[in-house]
Amino acid sequence: MKKFQSVRGMRDILPKESKTFRLLEQTLINLSNQYGYEEIRTPILEDTNLFIKSIGDGTDIVEKEMYTFKNLKENSFSMRPEGTASCARALIEHGLHDSINKLWYLGPFFRHERPQKGRYRQFHQFGIEFIGVENFEADIEIISLANSIWQKLNIKPILKINTIGDIDDRKKYTKILIDYFNKYKNKLNDNEKSKIDLNPLRILDSKNPNLKDIIGSAPKIKDYISKESNEHFENLLNGLERKNILYQRDDNLVRGLDYYNRTVFEYLDNSDNSQNTICAGGRYDLLFESLCEKKVPALGFAIGLERLLDYIKDKPIQKNSVVFYIAVMNQTDNLYAQNIAELIRKISENFSVLVSYNYTNLKVQLKKADKLSADYCVIIGEEESKNNSFQLKNMNSGQQEMVLNNNIEKYINVKCIKGNNYE
Repeated sequence: MKKFQSVRGMRDILPKESKTFRLLEQTLINLSNQYGYEEIRTPILEDTNLFIKSIGDGTDIVEKEMYTFKNLKENSFSMRPEGTASCARALIEHGLHDSINKLWYLGPFFRHERPQKGRYRQFHQFGIEFIGVENFEADIEIISLANSIWQKLNIKPILKINTIGDIDDRKKYTKILIDYFNKYKNKLNDNEKSKIDLNPLRILDSKNPNLKDIIGSAPKIKDYISKESNEHFENLLNGLERKNILYQRDDNLVRGLDYYNRTVFEYLDNSDNSQNTICAGGRYDLLFESLCEKKVPALGFAIGLERLLDYIKDKPIQKNSVVFYIAVMNQTDNLYAQNIAELIRKISENFSVLVSYNYTNLKVQLKKADKLSADYCVIIGEEESKNNSFQLKNMNSGQQEMVLNNNIEKYINVKCIKGNNYE
């Protein structure tokens, strides 16, 4: 009989890892909510032309990486490779793009590329989109939000930042790059050669070590941007400095997608890995104009959850719930234990309660509670069920006390909520 396995480049996220995923996601959501961002959910399938028109047909994503198919009517659809275009489409479709929108999204995305460490064909992203504000202060806000995330996770990725100017600046710079890279055509591989005329900015993104010196000596876009773009960028950098947000200016940093302009940035994980970007973003004031012929300023960033989790694997995420494990000595007391579990769950939404079904000796059940990282073990034996009570054992301190059911809420509010800062 055939043994089924997950599709190459796609993987199962099993309970132990999914718990860490959920803790990370909740941290990202909570911080975004504090900044006034609201959730948007878009379909996994979109019209293929949405991505061709927004991302650009000279990009690797559109040319090589999208999962695309036709339906019975020969209409072409693609599984979303990124989130920004879908958010823009949704706002335009529902007539919301004329006002300020602060959005976050979370979910799976799909790209057909070579699977490697931290990079999968089905991957997960958390994204921020800030629509409707042209001023540099909006750029400062989203970078400040990203900075707050790193502080909460107790990590210090490197912020690299640049400006790629406006559309006229990019057109002028692109012509200069084409002339420059054509001089070194014999040193480029076929993929890089194809980018010279289609999208030479993408060559600046190349991880090919043989091109390091060529890219390093390439003309810098800072020498070709307009006065307005330069002022926007300098004001942004000054704002970051005043907020004590560290950054490195990288003149070779670009975002190859067609909709980007002005501010572009990346956060790198301090490793030597060529795939070490955990967060990337910038301004995309050109996107809405390409989709609805109306100028709408916008900016945002996306975080790759798999890469971020790999980066913080040695820095545990703060648990956002108190876990109770109910050890039941006798099967006849299971219903009583279930009732106690319900009482505890009603006290706080931050409480997770698991009930044992083994009915083995207490030592075995305490080991199980410890294995499940329980904060407290509720112990129910024959005497406890008779007396409408239970024993509550603190798994960290080892302290154990008897609690009467009619005093359960008051006791747990003091011992388990205030004691764990869940007020």
